[in-house]
Amino acid sequence: MSSKRIRSHSVQEILDNEYAEIRVDTRIKTDVKIRNNRPDIFILDKKKNKITLIEVGITSQDSLQIVETEKLRKYDLLANELGLIYKCSVEIIPYVMTWDGIVTKYHKSHLKRLEIPMNVEAYIQSIVLKKTVETISFDRRRGLESGLNAEESWERAS
Repeated sequence: MSSKRIRSHSVQEILDNEYAEIRVDTRIKTDVKIRNNRPDIFILDKKKNKITLIEVGITSQDSLQIVETEKLRKYDLLANELGLIYKCSVEIIPYVMTWDGIVTKYHKSHLKRLEIPMNVEAYIQSIVLKKTVETISFDRRRGLESGLNAEESWERAS
């Protein structure tokens, strides 16, 4: 079983048993050539005969709505093709938030469909915030090392 390193986490690419097949960031083979064929997470629920494609995005507040819509539409062709191949229903669910944890009005319904409990959602938001703070402080340190004051460093980063 091969695995991929995503930043500091190692993730198994494919998990497969009698109940489900889960693929993380792997190309999905289809009969027809489809450009967008690598969803973030692919779940085939063998008992419910259902496929869920999950697209994750962390973005700015200005782009939040656009990114969520793009993530929802990006895999339309793949979803249609998979429905024909597996003869099952296919659902695309975007999981998008800003770098400071803000979500759209549709996020709650996406969470419900993913069956993510609120404590897990809170944990995910805390990780996003933690990574944001780490990135900002790293950029600040780098800016100070290069002789820039905090304001110049912030302007350069924006």
